[in-house]
Amino acid sequence: MVSSFKTPHAAVACLLLGLFAPTHAQTPAPKPYASIATDGEGYAGPGRAAANDLPGLVIRIGLLAPLHGERKPEGDAMVAAAQMALHDAAPRGSVHGHHVAFAIQDSSGPSWGVVSDAVIRLVLEDEAVALITSTSGADAHLSEQVGNRVGVPVLTLSADATTTEADIPWIFRMGASDLIQAQLIAYELYSVRHLGHILLITQQGRDGDRGAISMRHAAADLGAIEPKVVTLDEDQPDLNAFVQRINANPQQAIVIWTNTSTAARLLSALRAAGVSVPCYLSEDASVRIATNSGDEVWAITEDIKTDLNRPAFAKRFQQSTGLSPNAIATRTYDAVTLIVQALQVVGPNRARVRDELSRGSFSDGISGKITFDRQGNNQIAMHLVKLQ
Repeated sequence: MVSSFKTPHAAVACLLLGLFAPTHAQTPAPKPYASIATDGEGYAGPGRAAANDLPGLVIRIGLLAPLHGERKPEGDAMVAAAQMALHDAAPRGSVHGHHVAFAIQDSSGPSWGVVSDAVIRLVLEDEAVALITSTSGADAHLSEQVGNRVGVPVLTLSADATTTEADIPWIFRMGASDLIQAQLIAYELYSVRHLGHILLITQQGRDGDRGAISMRHAAADLGAIEPKVVTLDEDQPDLNAFVQRINANPQQAIVIWTNTSTAARLLSALRAAGVSVPCYLSEDASVRIATNSGDEVWAITEDIKTDLNRPAFAKRFQQSTGLSPNAIATRTYDAVTLIVQALQVVGPNRARVRDELSRGSFSDGISGKITFDRQGNNQIAMHLVKLQ
């Protein structure tokens, strides 16, 4: 469902700003709200009692997805995969007598005002038992701030490593961080190929900035020359002048850290201009990339060799959508499955669902082996593959 409830922006701002308001310590000191330990990120706050179970006969799983604009294909993949997962995990549509449904909100817009309102609606009006967010780092940060304050588990598709660095006990990241991706690419470029002059093309915004920071760190760790970074103006529809500048200063390889539609346009423009150096794509950039014969384009992908269920899932997803599933689809599917499995064990309670997710080890998912570390990072195996 897409709610029509409207929260005044001022009220939203007050709530989100309140996330950082200081609290007064009690005497004697209570158990810590969160603990950092090797056995998992603990949460010692309230909310586990039966009195805190969500009311009503409907349990809602919140989806924060881009449903319009350039990132609409991502949102469509999330919704389609989520519906498949719910049908598979709860074929009768219910868990312990509660009907399970989705509350879907659109994240196609500015973080403050549009996305923040959407998060508040999912948490307060729709009373979602857990949230699943898109690949956007901004979406993930807004959701985890509200989740940490109110007590709602968040499973995110974002690669932004800073979402879990603060040891917040309510956030779980389904994919590999941008730093892990950068380390894979940097090792291939600097240690395997022994290249020295790399161009990194990023997109304006937080996710592009995080990619640049991660690539710089990865290069520094290997004692290599940092890549030259060029940020692409999103308002620049014509890439000819941009590509001509690149061609005038040839590099040994190009790393593209953008969304997939921008990456596709860039690759097409680069090849049309005769730029033939190897190109490496971040995972988000490679979601819907088609390559030509002879192109040398490498992408980050998850380890799917051991997953016997993936071929059947891929066939069903393609029959439903007309498209092959990507990492967005597989991880959304697995996120919904994990939430439903947790509900089956602990019932409609946000804190108990969080506890069940934080146990850290699950059976193989469609996206690969799912194992959360104490910070909520999925220890998924990633590889570089050449796109054919």
